[in-house]
Amino acid sequence: MTSWKSDDRIVPLKREVPSRGSKPGNAGAGKAVRPSRDSGGSPTTPSGGSSVLDRLDRITKRAETHPEEVFNNLFSLLSYELLWHAFRKLKRDKAPGVDGVTVDQYEEKLQENLLDLLARLHRGAYRPHPSLRHDIPKGNGKTRPLGIACVEDKLVQRAIVMILERIYEVDFSDTSYGFRPGRSCHQALSVLGQIIGTRKVNWISDADIRGFFDHVCHERLVELLRQRIADPKMLALIQRFLRAGVMIAGRRQDTDEGVPQGSVLSPLLANVYLHSVLDQWFEQAVKPRLRGEAYIVRYADDFICAFELESDARRFQEVLPKRLARFSLELAEEKTQLLRFGRFARRDCQRRGEGSPGTFDFLGFTHYCGQSRAKRFKLKRRTAKKKYKAKLRDLKTWFHQHLTTPLSEVWSMLNAKLRGHYQYYGINDNWPWLIKFRGAAKKLAFRWLNRRSQSKSKNWVQFYAYMDRFPLASPTKLTDLIAMARTL
Repeated sequence: MTSWKSDDRIVPLKREVPSRGSKPGNAGAGKAVRPSRDSGGSPTTPSGGSSVLDRLDRITKRAETHPEEVFNNLFSLLSYELLWHAFRKLKRDKAPGVDGVTVDQYEEKLQENLLDLLARLHRGAYRPHPSLRHDIPKGNGKTRPLGIACVEDKLVQRAIVMILERIYEVDFSDTSYGFRPGRSCHQALSVLGQIIGTRKVNWISDADIRGFFDHVCHERLVELLRQRIADPKMLALIQRFLRAGVMIAGRRQDTDEGVPQGSVLSPLLANVYLHSVLDQWFEQAVKPRLRGEAYIVRYADDFICAFELESDARRFQEVLPKRLARFSLELAEEKTQLLRFGRFARRDCQRRGEGSPGTFDFLGFTHYCGQSRAKRFKLKRRTAKKKYKAKLRDLKTWFHQHLTTPLSEVWSMLNAKLRGHYQYYGINDNWPWLIKFRGAAKKLAFRWLNRRSQSKSKNWVQFYAYMDRFPLASPTKLTDLIAMARTL
């Protein structure tokens, strides 16, 4: 007996003898492969057939060798095996959708549920549920609408992503880092720092798209998808998700535009959209028309453009709103700026009497022109004030929600939250802001401890004595973005 590895365990792989009259090698081509009952619902491949992962690998190779290829047989990849792999990628700690079913509940009858889902998919009877709207605070008094899909819808979306990623990961630009396998925010920050520190960069265009996820044009998105996908069933399935609607206060509302934030499928569709709107346009249409060097770094709908010449930067900012308008998008003028920045920004500002160089925020960090110990230019970053205040508000609200939770549990969760904060914000030059956040968290913990009863529980001496026994998590090391840039 052979075995293969899944995401979370090793599953035995048994060969099934095809039934009389069946043809070998048809697994995953529109028919469900019924797994054996003693395999725990794990997928199996008939004798002579190829696994769905092998077929996905062949799609990747085809996309690499034929950049203009249009794929027309993708829906057949939605097999029991792929659905099983997609289910194993779902996170278990997420809120349920409108049907109230959790991942654990769906798993109780996983084999039966997957076979039923597969049958509905291939006879065209599957219809996505509307996503459950939940507004989360953005930190500036506004809220961001979050769409919570049902487990079954997440499962199908994950399967679609597993297929489409094999095509579009070959197409996507190296300047795109958002929601892509093997790429992260730190990598985007590292590359941006390398560009500013080593290339001819004197100007930064910091632009923001107003409500991008809420204003994606469905018609234009489908047109872009058709450039690489000709399978009508796959396109129809994606369109069903786009038109699935949203539940707000118990009432369903149609979705004529936009993709729901929080959806499994939305990040990939957003990257497909912005790949054409920004990445390709910047490389193929903008840069050839400029007199100096120019660069772009994008993470989802957040992007920074760097220019050598002021004239190029101003021309770009003039044409950018027109480009976005062609795809039903709008530039947030109040969040868009053009600033002098780079190795010679401080010198140029002093010569022109403009004071100090400006700053810009990107991926939760404020970027500013600093100096190294050798008095040379160094791009420095600190936690953006807006993000810092929002994190403290969230922490204060979290403490208030756990007034009656045992101290040991709260302390353990607080340390986990702090370690998560250090892991992301712990980068070069940001150590003081990590210590500042830890100090603020310590004060909030002290206030929370004394609000649990009518009388004061502990004074500072007792509180520090408790911290000696049960330490509050502290930052231990920083992520070196400069060293990371050398390895990318």
